[in-house]
Amino acid sequence: MLSNRISIRGMSVAAATTAVATLALTVGVNAWAAEPAPATHVTRIGQPPSGATVHFGSRTPYGLRLREIKAHQRHERALAQSLRSQRAPERASRSAQRSAPTYGGDPRSIAADMAASTYGWDSSEFSCLDSLWTHESGWSVTAQNSSSGAYGIPQALPGSKMGEYGSDWANDPATQIEWGLAYINDSYGSPCSAWSTYESQGWY
Repeated sequence: MLSNRISIRGMSVAAATTAVATLALTVGVNAWAAEPAPATHVTRIGQPPSGATVHFGSRTPYGLRLREIKAHQRHERALAQSLRSQRAPERASRSAQRSAPTYGGDPRSIAADMAASTYGWDSSEFSCLDSLWTHESGWSVTAQNSSSGAYGIPQALPGSKMGEYGSDWANDPATQIEWGLAYINDSYGSPCSAWSTYESQGWY
């Protein structure tokens, strides 16, 4: 009877031990499950999380990416500008070859044609131009003022100014006339205005 009680008591102790262990394990598992899992964020550069407030500091991933994009855009703009600059003379040359008219004849005929086709000046304006350049140079391509050094049909001062319209400025009437008409247009608006100025002050 004593040995049976001991055995039963031993079983009771063992069962109690097992129950306590099971209870501890259950409590531990439940406690672990109740703890919030650490937040994990996967963020791609260039795409901030939805609803996030992004500060584009120079050293943040977004800031660095933004700087790369801007640098690339500046490079593309500079390259495009360089290409346009390189091609501009070629385009201008082709345009000049297509559109530049050919003028021939005596200086007066060249001037009349050029004044009408380039500036739309009629015969009354050409009459003023004729009077102006007759007094200035007599329509001579080599006329030179001995005191001032003014040269050519329009009496450019100095004569080398006409070089922007051609290297043959010293003896080509069309080059001299083209420069002279442009000067009159820019300075006075028309030959009659230039002639009026010449009549009042003796030069234009």
